[in-house]
Amino acid sequence: MNYSPLSVHCTSLCFDIIQSQQFATLGHDDIDGFRDELYLMIKERTQCWPHRFVREDRFIEDVTNEVVSILHHCLSSGCMRDPQLILSRIEECIDGSIRLHS
Repeated sequence: MNYSPLSVHCTSLCFDIIQSQQFATLGHDDIDGFRDELYLMIKERTQCWPHRFVREDRFIEDVTNEVVSILHHCLSSGCMRDPQLILSRIEECIDGSIRLHS
């Protein structure tokens, strides 16, 4: 399967967080607290203009929510830390969001 550059970027973001020494000490509220920063990182990567186009905001929100969801699963279950699984989930989210908001 081919993956979009955004899927690879978001997977890298996930692993940057879950491989940090602090990850094991985080709570789910801490992960929710990353949402705004992740949104900005994804927005910059996509070069979208969410302040001008509602569909681009919704797309970035969808992808951000998927990354946050993956981080919650990684905190709860170590088995979620499979790169292929994370790549696939993010790619499916991107494809679904594009279909939904096009």
